[in-house]
Amino acid sequence: MKKIILLLVALTVIFASFVVVIGTDDPLITESYLKNVFMKEIKDYIDSGKSNDSFVVVNIPEKKQLIASSGCEIILRGGTAEVIASKLGGLSDVTAAGDLSEGDIIPANHLLIVPRDDGRGFKAATDVIVMIKGGYEIK
Repeated sequence: MKKIILLLVALTVIFASFVVVIGTDDPLITESYLKNVFMKEIKDYIDSGKSNDSFVVVNIPEKKQLIASSGCEIILRGGTAEVIASKLGGLSDVTAAGDLSEGDIIPANHLLIVPRDDGRGFKAATDVIVMIKGGYEIK
């Protein structure tokens, strides 16, 4: 998220610099406003904004699927869940230093990492409680 915001800020700075360089009579943004106000507000927004840097507790009903984004971290806290893998592999079980394949039962309290954004995740065999950090979708 921070990368996207920084990219937007960079593009705004480039655009504003272009306006200043061509010397229009009616600039949309003055250089002093850009430097003294806008950049400070953007920095404050980025520094104070909520990010996905902490785990959140999520309840997933039985038979629902959680499809995770690349880099997502998952810890199963309750219930039973089966791995959904892709053609390129399953979920990385950091706690056991191994890989969980399609249909494997996820062990409780193990830290799992999703290496790619290619449809990996899990199916809830029962009602499930997980701690999760990163992007995901429940289907």
